[in-house]
Amino acid sequence: MPELIKSWTNESALQELSRKHHFNEILEGVVRSVTTRTLKERGEDNELREIYKDVLVIALPGGITGYCPAEDFSDVKHRNYARFVGQKEKFMISQIDLNSEFVLLSGKAAQARLKEEFWTQVEDLKEQNALGEKTFEAVVTSINENNRVVHIKISGQDAYIKPNEWSWNRRDGIDTQRGETIQVQIMRFDREQGIVACSRRLALPDPYRFLSTLKKGDIIAGKVSQVSQIHGIFVQLENGLDVKAGKIARLDEPDVGETVSCRVVNEITREPNGRIRGRVLILDYPNGKRRKKDLGSFLFE
Repeated sequence: MPELIKSWTNESALQELSRKHHFNEILEGVVRSVTTRTLKERGEDNELREIYKDVLVIALPGGITGYCPAEDFSDVKHRNYARFVGQKEKFMISQIDLNSEFVLLSGKAAQARLKEEFWTQVEDLKEQNALGEKTFEAVVTSINENNRVVHIKISGQDAYIKPNEWSWNRRDGIDTQRGETIQVQIMRFDREQGIVACSRRLALPDPYRFLSTLKKGDIIAGKVSQVSQIHGIFVQLENGLDVKAGKIARLDEPDVGETVSCRVVNEITREPNGRIRGRVLILDYPNGKRRKKDLGSFLFE
């Protein structure tokens, strides 16, 4: 089995690591690989011992390599750490082994520090009635396929987004993947329970600012987003909002994706629950009606 490469290659890199260790700085690194190796760890009696364990190999800035024992990676024990390969994570230096020239990292320590800073910040914002003015950076950790709840982490703290808080357009699908960074606002939290409910929708530009200026009879462009025998026609207006639509009798039935010009039939309003409603009438296809291909036309070509 190949030896683990040394963490640093020159004295200046070691000095920088020592400084970060002394001041308990948080480092960001990318999980390069997962392996099982023998590491030397210092016990409570300050004696070094060799221990065989699963280790995450971390690429740190400046060409430095760090090693994080699996049990020190996260508060949650994972069956398979390989799924974290390629992801950015936060760490603190737990030990610099001068003899082996290894740097041992702790994800747990970084998470604990970040969580404490997070809770202090959100409680201060709530006390100042300013929680709704702050946007937080979050990382998607998973998506529940059954209830479509998106699970995220903010500064090491677990949080979630319900599907109706993903977008201003309630008909939008949830298009994201694990590891993606998004912007959110915190709607409510309970520190004792460790619950943080967030909204991606509130961190996006509010489309209603434009749509609220439309009056009955105004003409606006849109794009057909759904044609259903059950639910009817829906047109997507500027900034991605869908509204119910009808069409004038002389027009052919629209197809999804077609650009249309519409007249506002009912003024676009926002209900107390945040849902935006309105109705338009399709007047024309300014780019021309999309022609459907006759599947039998090849016989006459």
